Amino acid sequence: MSALPDSFEILRDCRALFLKHLGALLLDSNALSGSAIQAIQHGAGAYFDEMVVSQRRGSFEEEVDGLTSSRITLVGEDDLELDIRLDNMSARLFETSGSNLWKIHLRLITLLRRADLSKSNNPVGPRGIRQGLTEMFAAAGAIGLDKKLDMLDKVESTLLQNLPALYAEINDFLDRAGIESAQPSIVTAPDNTKAKPAETPVVSQNALLALQHALLSQIPGGLPQGAPPPGAASTLLSQAAMERLIFRLNEMEKTGSLTPNLRADSAPSLENLIPGLFSESEASSPSQPKSLSSSELGISSNAPEGLAIDTMAKIFEAIFDNAKLPDALKAVISSLQITMLKLAMHDAGFFSDVAHPARQLLDRMGVAVLGLPVDVPARHPVCARLFEIAGHLRSSFSGDLAVVNEALSQVDALIAERHTGITSAAASYLPLLRQLDRRDQASVQTRLALEPMIASAGPGPIRTFIDQTWSRVLQLVWLEHGPDSPEWQEHQAVIDELLWTFQPKADGEERKALAKRLPDILKRLKAGMDRIGVSVPDQAAFLDACFSLQTRALRTATGTIDDRDPKAIEASGLRRINDDPVAGEILSGDLLLRTLDFAGAHPAPSRALPCKTGDWLEVLLEDGQTGIAHLCYVSPTSQRALLFNPDFGLALAIHPAILDKQFRAGQAQISSALSLFETAADRALRRTSAN
Repeated sequence: MSALPDSFEILRDCRALFLKHLGALLLDSNALSGSAIQAIQHGAGAYFDEMVVSQRRGSFEEEVDGLTSSRITLVGEDDLELDIRLDNMSARLFETSGSNLWKIHLRLITLLRRADLSKSNNPVGPRGIRQGLTEMFAAAGAIGLDKKLDMLDKVESTLLQNLPALYAEINDFLDRAGIESAQPSIVTAPDNTKAKPAETPVVSQNALLALQHALLSQIPGGLPQGAPPPGAASTLLSQAAMERLIFRLNEMEKTGSLTPNLRADSAPSLENLIPGLFSESEASSPSQPKSLSSSELGISSNAPEGLAIDTMAKIFEAIFDNAKLPDALKAVISSLQITMLKLAMHDAGFFSDVAHPARQLLDRMGVAVLGLPVDVPARHPVCARLFEIAGHLRSSFSGDLAVVNEALSQVDALIAERHTGITSAAASYLPLLRQLDRRDQASVQTRLALEPMIASAGPGPIRTFIDQTWSRVLQLVWLEHGPDSPEWQEHQAVIDELLWTFQPKADGEERKALAKRLPDILKRLKAGMDRIGVSVPDQAAFLDACFSLQTRALRTATGTIDDRDPKAIEASGLRRINDDPVAGEILSGDLLLRTLDFAGAHPAPSRALPCKTGDWLEVLLEDGQTGIAHLCYVSPTSQRALLFNPDFGLALAIHPAILDKQFRAGQAQISSALSLFETAADRALRRTSAN
């Protein structure tokens, strides 16, 4: 069967996307050199091309029968162990990337019109990456097995973490290109007949409705005969029962037994705010309000209306049990229990619509207090305003959603006002963050300037000095004077002059020139070392090494001096640079900016971060604790994020590669994207299902 008319362009772009992002994620791992990554890309690209044009392969038995002696070779134990390790890695990558890889497979069947395309022969699958790794190790054959296995461990960790996102991006590309998924039933060459396709969609269920069903299953004998099934509360309640319930709730509010004393100028206990929602046994734990159940309203839990009330009670109970929520927010939400229950009685969409204004109102109230301490007092401006909004909603609600929408708008305005204030206050930290960006620029410029000199110096003490010591001097000069300054040019030139002193001096004139220029060269080198605090013994050791090389230069009439170690050169293409994240601080007056960064310049991740300015992020700090702060700024140069939370005194600049890694590992999350209501419903559902 022929491919689709435009399949060439689509396949070409798919191949380019795959190899480009594969190279980017391997580069981000800092485990391989550029030449090693190119070898992997070459092998993976060759596999892609082979799978696209190859015909259906026979069964395992057929392939064995077709083997010739030229295809069966004896391999050494090291090669066999490496092959086994690569096979195990491929299997793990298949398991980790199953869902999106299966989707790509079905789309490629459509694109290539190849129902016989085996899942294991997916052109972008792990087998192609395995072929690339094999090609890389073949090119670096002099490296021992232990070194290869160590490198493979690091590469595998990176692939396991990042391949699912890469495959999701390829699947999206094919989807945007209009490539439909083939029906799994037409696949004629399945690799495992017992495996179930991962294409089966997972249906996102309304946790509130699921909770109702779970509670229903616990009612002995189910609902009374003839009662309607669970759904919106208005369909569960008979008109007479609903009128009695609304009357009862109105009376409770009129008597004030459940109405909080909303004083913003104090920090009242929750028992004083809502005395009707605390039992005597809970007097010693005033921070825990209690939900309003059907039994307290005199309604049987076996009745349909009791089910609706107890469903709501489970939601509020889960909210009140959330230890991360401030007590003041719990008090605000507790004061709205009756209003929410009355609203559910009037509005059929409350239970079924995840975007219902009342549910959004609770969610947005949760966002409004993000970053505040758990024990924040009720007089805090944010909490006081929430009490006011809740009080107006309780007194004004008569079944009309317009009042709820008004309250929702007021909470959104409160959030926007708070975010504006935090972002404005964070602006004073921007100059400190830009210092990190300028440090990166200095590091990159220094690396570009010194790389030719490092290469000509070769491995040894001189190379180490240029790479680790003089690079710090040059960075400091760049930051203080800039790349166009005479100081920058002078500090570059002194290394060229130093390397000249090690070259053989063929005649007397050159030797005289060395004797004349050497004191000034050494003086400038010593000044640079003093500037960055190199110890006297280390300076002496370096100068002794220089003296030794300069003496050899005077004694060597012709040729060049090769100070390089052949073994080090042989393996240098696959060396791993130690570039682990480091924590630090930048202090300027009263401002302290904490940093999670790298010691040197480090590239930003290839994929965009899932967050944006205005989000509240929970991240892992250097001490193992988590912190929550507002994302106020993202550097257009380096993509560093500035997080700020004035209520905790936290100002943090975090490198995008570190933040991306935390998101991938589940150590960071966008707290403002979480639904307070749905999270509580899900927690209540899990509790109910476990009972």
